[in-house]
Amino acid sequence: MPIPPAPAQFSCDANAVPADLPLPRLSRTQLANSLRFAIARALPNEADAIWTKIEPVFARYPTDQRTPAPGDLKGGYSRLDQSIQQSQVDVMYDLGKTVAQELTSSDARRNALLGSCASDSQTGNDRACLETFIRGWGSRVLRYPLPTAEVTVFADIAGATPVDRAAVADVITTLLSSPWFLYRVEHGTNASQSVSPLSAFELASRLSYQFWQAPPDDALWAAATNGSLLTASGFTAELNRMMQSPQLRSSLHEFVSEWLRLEELPSLVALRNDPVYQAFVGAEMPTDAARTAMFEDVQLSAWQTVVSGGSVSDFLRDRRSYTADPFLASIYDVPVWNGSGPAPVIPSQNRGGLLTRAALLATGTASTRPIHKGYLVRNALLCQQVGAPPPNASDRPPKPTDTLTTRQVVTQLTSGGSCGGCHNHTINPPGFVLEGFDALGRERSVERLFDPQGHVTTAPSVDTVAEMRVYDAEWRVVSNAAELTKMLDDSQLFESCVARHYFRFSHARVESTERDGCLLSEMETLARSGAPMSDMLKAVANHPTFKQRSFQ
Repeated sequence: MPIPPAPAQFSCDANAVPADLPLPRLSRTQLANSLRFAIARALPNEADAIWTKIEPVFARYPTDQRTPAPGDLKGGYSRLDQSIQQSQVDVMYDLGKTVAQELTSSDARRNALLGSCASDSQTGNDRACLETFIRGWGSRVLRYPLPTAEVTVFADIAGATPVDRAAVADVITTLLSSPWFLYRVEHGTNASQSVSPLSAFELASRLSYQFWQAPPDDALWAAATNGSLLTASGFTAELNRMMQSPQLRSSLHEFVSEWLRLEELPSLVALRNDPVYQAFVGAEMPTDAARTAMFEDVQLSAWQTVVSGGSVSDFLRDRRSYTADPFLASIYDVPVWNGSGPAPVIPSQNRGGLLTRAALLATGTASTRPIHKGYLVRNALLCQQVGAPPPNASDRPPKPTDTLTTRQVVTQLTSGGSCGGCHNHTINPPGFVLEGFDALGRERSVERLFDPQGHVTTAPSVDTVAEMRVYDAEWRVVSNAAELTKMLDDSQLFESCVARHYFRFSHARVESTERDGCLLSEMETLARSGAPMSDMLKAVANHPTFKQRSFQ
């Protein structure tokens, strides 16, 4: 008998006013995309070569910190890191200066930026030449049409030599050091109101960074310029175009990677000289490319779900393999996928979709990590908080011995005392159900136990049966991963959880169930209804709050 759906997790208070970030800072990914956009707008034919020279400087820009929600022990999104440090300011200036030097490193490059007026014999048109560049390139880089007064301020930086290469470089450095470049500045169209509609260009930037993590392209900029973006039909047309663009893919990949904590998978080759790991792996050792392929397999499952019109439930249950890596394909027992046409279906019925993708099962060691997997299911897939471990708890994952299976060792260590309350009924059961797959994600019916020299001592049958509670008093005995997947799906808590996580990713903050309840409820309803997953993503932009700025 299927488990009944859990009650909706969100409700709408029409009088609640959601909060806005005071001044959203571009994430590291968004900053990189914005710099590449600026270079490509200036010198499109040389953009890749110039970026190669910029990369060492950009590498010094601090990595955004993953920020978990209150009460979560892991996870979180790098977008939630909205801090600004002196190191970021210093590198940002160096980046602006380096880009400027590259763009003006020769007369030919300067002339490509400014046009023939920069190299002709006349000097009377030099100031106008520079102002035209600032008005065009500068407006696109800062993401709003620069008024005449601001064009004048930037042009004055060049002094009496407005087309001199060093002078132009100073102007470019200043533009790229502007707060308008590093932040998404939103004043609205009526800042005297507590809630103000966004301008067309502010809305264009919000759209492009939401779905592409990059500045507006030419079509979106044109829609802002002619005002069509502020009409219902024009907005819908642009939103649909953006959702169908390959540029959505990188943003979706980042969301999935951070939500599912894919980077927690250690190297698959670090223990290649360990006799136990060698014996566990067998004849063919995985490579770092296989680890990357495991990430891409999950990311592409999400992307294919969106572009094919699949639902959130379809993503959870997706049993296709999206890898061109032979090692990963052999784990799934499928041919490699060339990236076009239908991806091969994984033949084993025990692989229930997302839960059994290798990226969520592999550990980089010879032993599985049922505690880690159990916490991932609870916290990342069901949005259920689990109490913090006691202070004396070991942070080293339990390992099997030459006589005890992983499940037996974990049970001995966690079933009693202060640990048992969380482990026995919450953390361990989903992890134990997934013991039907080894530490590389290969399906198994026995667990080979090794002595320190890598010799098999015994191979007991794997026990994957567990009594699983999803919510409240809804208990079921679950015996394999496919049954666990169905249980999560039937509860619809997975769908609600995806809505919650996408809200956090898209808004760069943790939700308030009271103030954000209306949008969350709408996203949850779409996710639970079987509607296309893309509709849930678009719900963020279609909600009235997306087109306005709150100053409360």
